[in-house]
Amino acid sequence: MANQTADHHEDIYQWNRTVSADEGDTETEYYLPNWTDLILAGLFTMLIIVTIVGNTLVIAAVITTRRLRSVTNCFVSSLAAADLLVGLAVMPPAVLLQLTGGTWELGEMLCDFWVSLDILLCTASILSLCAISIDRYLAVTQPLIYSRRRRSKRLAGLMIVAVWVMAGAITSPPLLGCFPRATNRDIKKCSYNMDSSYVIFSAMGSFFLPMLVMLYVYGRISCVIASRHRNLEKTNEGENVRSRRKITIERGRSIKAQRTDYAESGMTCDRPSEDTELTNMCKKLGTIRGNQQSCINRVARETKTAGTLAVVVGGFVACWLPFFILYLVTPFVPVQPPDVLMPALTWLGWINSAINPFIYAFYSADFRLAFWRLTCRKCSKSRPNLDGTNRKLPASVNWKKDTSRT
Repeated sequence: MANQTADHHEDIYQWNRTVSADEGDTETEYYLPNWTDLILAGLFTMLIIVTIVGNTLVIAAVITTRRLRSVTNCFVSSLAAADLLVGLAVMPPAVLLQLTGGTWELGEMLCDFWVSLDILLCTASILSLCAISIDRYLAVTQPLIYSRRRRSKRLAGLMIVAVWVMAGAITSPPLLGCFPRATNRDIKKCSYNMDSSYVIFSAMGSFFLPMLVMLYVYGRISCVIASRHRNLEKTNEGENVRSRRKITIERGRSIKAQRTDYAESGMTCDRPSEDTELTNMCKKLGTIRGNQQSCINRVARETKTAGTLAVVVGGFVACWLPFFILYLVTPFVPVQPPDVLMPALTWLGWINSAINPFIYAFYSADFRLAFWRLTCRKCSKSRPNLDGTNRKLPASVNWKKDTSRT
């Protein structure tokens, strides 16, 4: 009897099983999730929560914090919106698939809608990363020209619209009947359109071309910053040598205005004041040092930008490259990959939507303070206020601030 009970429990918790129930003349099969399914579903649910909360914080931080309302953060907000929708609309049905053993129970129309939404939002997220890279590239390589053009957020808005239009153009062909699915399609298996032409088209537009652009942009930014580092070091060495020569003053020489009496002519005149010359020299040296400090600060900001971009690009490639390699080769190989491989790599790609907020929070002090203010409002009263709305200033400071504006 004990052996029979053990065998019964073994049958209940085996992988990929169905239970049949007779109802009159009909037989219904349903899937019982095992412990592995439940654990994975729990982990995926935690990932969904992290994705939703993190990207919601990014959007709220940009909206409520004045210092974060920059042109670059317009692209960051677009990225966060796409990632947020991935967490809200794309990931939950995948959890349901995990609990039903990969069987789609919501019908063919909802399957096509879900797959299309997945492609649209993930492509928009990837293209938003590409737009951020291009924005940083132009800001580093053409700071004067681009800074004048990007003061208006109109250009950023046009680029964001272009990102979503391109994502829609990549997603829509199967919906318009351009790449029809196979006629022997299993409606219980909701999967991507594996037409070879569409696979090449979507893989190139959604991933490989944006990846090449991002890698090129990061390489160019790294080269520009390295060149500026070398030029700054040479400039510092040259200016230090010249400044030591100019500031050398002979000991005992007066730096005040001296009066020389010309007894023979009965006239007096003032020699040019040497302190004036010294003052001009110091002003010039101060200007040079100020320019050097400005260059140092700019190079430091650009180096930080390159570091952030490197992490963003690295995370993007690590999360999405395995999926798109499998997606691209599947229609052209005779042997089909294991059923578990495609969902696993899809979830790996979706992880990219969850980690982006943490990348910005780690590298941006402004985002960290904004996240702290949004999540721990009571605790953050002693923390610096970024938007300045609750900052109390002395009356004299407020008066000066108001009069300066007028």
